Amino acid sequence: MNVSKIGHSNIFNLGWGALAGIAITLTNVTPSFAQSALTLGRNFRPDPATLDGNAGGKVSIASIAGIADNCRGFSNAKPNHTITLTETFPLMDFLIYTGNINDEPTMLVKGPNGIVICANGEAGGRNPQASRRLPKGIYQVWVGSKNINHSFSYTLSLSEIRQK
Repeated sequence: MNVSKIGHSNIFNLGWGALAGIAITLTNVTPSFAQSALTLGRNFRPDPATLDGNAGGKVSIASIAGIADNCRGFSNAKPNHTITLTETFPLMDFLIYTGNINDEPTMLVKGPNGIVICANGEAGGRNPQASRRLPKGIYQVWVGSKNINHSFSYTLSLSEIRQK
C-alpha cells in the first residue's frame, strides 16, 4: 500500500494496531541526540580531532564500566561518543576539556576485548586524560560529572601524541 495515497477514511480502516506499529517504527529510527560518532585511521588530520558534548547524568559510571577501579562520577546510560579505530594505534590520547574549573569531569572508555579505561582529574590535573596503545575496533566514551545530575559542556580531544 502506498502511504502517500492513504486518506483520512483509510487511516481509520488500518486499525490501532497498524498505527501503533507505525509509531513504534518511527521511534526506533530516531538516533540518540547525545551521541556522536567518529572514525579514525593512523596519521589522521587534524590531530587532535575534537568532539563536543554535554556531560553528566544520574547513572554511576562504575556500574556502566562493570568495575569500581578509578571509575567515578555519573553520566547518561548511553555513551556520549562512539570512536571507531580502523587500525591499531601505538598511542591514543583521550583528553576532556571544560570551560569551568568547577565542572569536575570524569571519563569512561570501553572497547573491544574487554578494554575499560577510567579517568578523572585527580591524577595529574583537573582534565581527565587516558593515553595507551589501542587495538583497532569500536570504542564507546562516556563523559560524566563527579556530582549526580550536574550537566556541563565539554570538548573531547583525541590525539596520537600525549597532549599535556
